[in-house]
Amino acid sequence: MLDNETLLIRTEVIKQNLQKISLLNKIFTIVIVVLFGLTNVLSNIPILNSDKLLQLSLLHYVLFIIFNLLIFFILDIRKIKITKDNINKIELFINLYVTLFITIGAIVSMREQEIYNPLLIYTIILFTCSSFLVLTVKQVLIPLVISTCVLLIGLYLQRGFDQTFILQLIYISSIIPIAVIISQSFTYSFKRSIQFQIEMVREAQISRGLTKKLREVNRKLELQSLLDPLTSLYNRRAYNQHLKDLQTKLKESSFKLSVIMIDVDCFKLYNDTYGHAEGDKALVKIANVLNDLADEHCCFATRWGGEEFALLLYNVSENCANEICHKVKTRVQQLKIDHCTSHISDVVSVSIGASTKHISEPDDILSCVKQADDALYYVKEHGRNNFEHRLNLNV
Repeated sequence: MLDNETLLIRTEVIKQNLQKISLLNKIFTIVIVVLFGLTNVLSNIPILNSDKLLQLSLLHYVLFIIFNLLIFFILDIRKIKITKDNINKIELFINLYVTLFITIGAIVSMREQEIYNPLLIYTIILFTCSSFLVLTVKQVLIPLVISTCVLLIGLYLQRGFDQTFILQLIYISSIIPIAVIISQSFTYSFKRSIQFQIEMVREAQISRGLTKKLREVNRKLELQSLLDPLTSLYNRRAYNQHLKDLQTKLKESSFKLSVIMIDVDCFKLYNDTYGHAEGDKALVKIANVLNDLADEHCCFATRWGGEEFALLLYNVSENCANEICHKVKTRVQQLKIDHCTSHISDVVSVSIGASTKHISEPDDILSCVKQADDALYYVKEHGRNNFEHRLNLNV
C-alpha cells in the first residue's frame, strides 16, 4: 500500500511539473519574442541605438528560443507518457530542465551587464522555478549549485574580486536560502494535498466497500426472511408477497394462473411413528422435489405451512399444470420414504389439488387459490394419493 501510494504521489508530482514546465515554456517564449521585438524597435531610436548591445541580446534570445523549442517538442509534440518503467527518466528530464533553465538565466544575467541589473534574469527564473515547480531539496540544490558557480565565475572573470562582486555574492547568498524555503514549502503543500486526496479516495473506496457489503447482508437477510428455514422453499410471507406482485401484474394485462396445493398424506402418523426429526427429513426431501420442479418449470414453490406446500404457475397451459401434478405425485413416491403406519401406501405419498383460472380481477387470484384448496380437500376425502385439477378458463 505504501509503495503504491509513493508511486502515485511521484506520478502526480511529475504530471504537475510537466504541465507547469509546458506552461512556463510557452510564457517565456512569448516574453522572449516580445523583448526581441522591443529591442529591435529601441535599436532604431538614435539616442538608444547600440550595435554592441543588440548583438549580445540577439545571441541570448536565440539561445532561449532554441531551448524553448526543444522543450516544446518534447512536451507538446511527443507528449511524454508516464509509466512505471520511465518514471525515473522523466524525473531526470525535469532535473535537467531546471538545471539548464536556471543556468541559462545565470549566463544571460552575467553577460548583460550594461542593459539589465546583472542578477535580474537569474533572480526571476530562480524564484519562478522555486514557486512554480514541485521540487525536492536535491532537485533544487543541484541546479542552484551549478548555476551559482557559473554565475560567480563569470562575474569574477569580468570584474575580479571587487566591491561589486562582494555585494553580488552577498545578494546571491541571501536569495538562495529564500528560494529553497519557498520551493520546499510549495512542494510540501502540494504533496500534502495529494496525500489528502489519496486518503479521501481510500475512504470513499472503503465506504463503497462497506456499503456493498451492507447491501449484500441486507439482501441476504431479506432473502432469509422470505425462506422457510427447514425446507429452503419460500415461506408464507413470500407467498403473500407473490400474490401482491400478481395483482400488480394484473394492472398491465390479464393472465392465466395455476395453483397447485400439495399435502403429505398421513403425516401426523409418520411423526408419531418415526419421530419429528425423521418427519423433518421427509419434508426436506419432498421440498427438494418441489424445488427441482420449480426450477424446471419456472414456477413459485412455497411451504404453505406444516406438511402443506403450494406451486404457483404464471401463464402456463392446463396441460402443463396437469403434467406438474403428475410429476409431483410420481417423484414423491419414487423417494420411497417408508411409512408403515399409513393406510394409503407403504411409502410417503401426497394428495394434490390444482386449479387453473383466467385472471382478470384481483379477486380471481384468491378464487383460484380457493378452488385449488377445494380440489385438495376433495382428493383427501376420496382416498388421497391422487390429484384433482379444476379448470375455469372463461374469459
